[in-house]
Amino acid sequence: MSLTTPGDTATTRGQQCPSSAVGTVVCYLRTANPSTVGQRLLARQRAKLNGACAAQDWTVLEWIEDLHQSGTTLNRPGLQQALALLADHQADALLATDTTHLAVDAALTSQLAALASRQGWQLLTLSPTSDAGPVATVVDPGPGRGRGGARR
Repeated sequence: MSLTTPGDTATTRGQQCPSSAVGTVVCYLRTANPSTVGQRLLARQRAKLNGACAAQDWTVLEWIEDLHQSGTTLNRPGLQQALALLADHQADALLATDTTHLAVDAALTSQLAALASRQGWQLLTLSPTSDAGPVATVVDPGPGRGRGGARR
């Protein structure tokens, strides 16, 4: 689902969801690279996410980083912190630059999307930048996973 401006509606697999349903996000950044290289990668991710949040008028509850953390597991300190905030309904969505920064395995990404659906928050990644600026995409848990429905 591409989100354009607050208040618009967009479609994902036949379901409409108001873009304004997202007001507060947790921004999640991850890299497996250590040291200076990892810091530069996190800075690039932060800049992209910051631009998307500004364009969408989203409030960032918290910036959470996992430096030198593998994407082959969901058991990462930063990700677990972000999931706790979302489970506690302190934010409407988890936002990452792309699915590889959430998890390198599609099955793990699908697990995160299903968790989001069950708990009533959205899992968002950035789409390639268009002329209109950065847009976000809802990560779909796939057929038969999760319960669906936005929290607001």
